[in-house]
Amino acid sequence: MSNISDVELNQLRLLQIIFETKNLTRAGERAGLTQSAVSHALKKLRHSFNDSLVIRQGNQLVLTPRAEALKPQLARWLNDFEKHILHQEQFDSATSSRVFYIATSDLVEQMLAGPLLTHLGRIAPNVRVVFTKLDKRGFASQIESGEVDFSISVMESNHPSLMVKTLYRDEFVSIVRHGHPLLQSSDKVQAFCNFPHVLAGTGKDTRGMVDDALAEVGLSRTVQYKVANFSSAPYIVEDSDAIFTAPRKFIHAIATRFNVTEITTPCAISGYAMKIYWNIRNKDDQAINWLRAQIVEVTKAH
Repeated sequence: MSNISDVELNQLRLLQIIFETKNLTRAGERAGLTQSAVSHALKKLRHSFNDSLVIRQGNQLVLTPRAEALKPQLARWLNDFEKHILHQEQFDSATSSRVFYIATSDLVEQMLAGPLLTHLGRIAPNVRVVFTKLDKRGFASQIESGEVDFSISVMESNHPSLMVKTLYRDEFVSIVRHGHPLLQSSDKVQAFCNFPHVLAGTGKDTRGMVDDALAEVGLSRTVQYKVANFSSAPYIVEDSDAIFTAPRKFIHAIATRFNVTEITTPCAISGYAMKIYWNIRNKDDQAINWLRAQIVEVTKAH
């Protein structure tokens, strides 16, 4: 009775070579093994299969009936193992129709979606990208569960299943409508505090980083309007005296489409790093690595 539970893959590969060459010396040369190592492995295989497998007749080896029956099955199994298990299917961006899911904020989507999709349209016309809302409280679980392939955000995470790369660093600037009275003011800081402000964000809190920065120097502002999406704020700014403060990349992305003027925010606000997260189990996925490289390239260019 055969006992193949302890047979190793390299032993099976050697056995296939022995079947092909019918010569232990040549089999050892092809497998990179010494004569004694080949003899030792063959001894173990004979024990495992409970069969001589090859026997010497004169100056050559001949296969036993069991080995003759095993030979085509072994070759087919090793070939299938190598083809379907060891070798990952190659990802071809030019022909792939894979769908990628990216969770992010409306701010990042506003800046990234257009340039990224234009770029992909040139090099991967059949690839599809779905942007979905970022779950700020559970963004790690969005990736872990496979709901999304990537998460792009400023949030920090040391979750063991996530890998991370910084896409870019940015700072904050402010915008006002063309001809805004602040532009002619001699005291920009006081004028900045006197005019109403727009704040973008979720929740009911009307306090943000600008308020914290002003408070450090004993000043304050009035947040008169709050919107859920960054993209709504410029519409308010160009038709009012409101001031809006946002990341420079966002302002540059929308500035030419609105009647607004960029100004230096007259209080010290720390910059931030935008990061892209993905699942560690996908670290060798060709498609995932490819799209991440495209996102990095696009964010550097914009």
